[in-house]
Amino acid sequence: MESTTLNSGAKASARSRFESTKQRFFGQVLLSMKLPTVIAAVQDHLANGQSVVLQLVTTAESILDRRLGALSPDERADLEIDLSPREAV
Repeated sequence: MESTTLNSGAKASARSRFESTKQRFFGQVLLSMKLPTVIAAVQDHLANGQSVVLQLVTTAESILDRRLGALSPDERADLEIDLSPREAV
């Protein structure tokens, strides 16, 4: 067995998925490090009678997975996907 692949696209796809997973992991690590400061600031503002608004941002990966799963083979041939979070709003 050799350590090479006959399909360079598969190798590139695997590397891309690995790198994106690595970025998501470190993004979660950074977020978890910021949360104690954010929670303290929220509690401080609420104690002072102020309102607090937090925004959650998504990569839309789960929306894409759901939309792709709902497509028929004919629809997959001519992809036109709306990734707006309309179902969550």
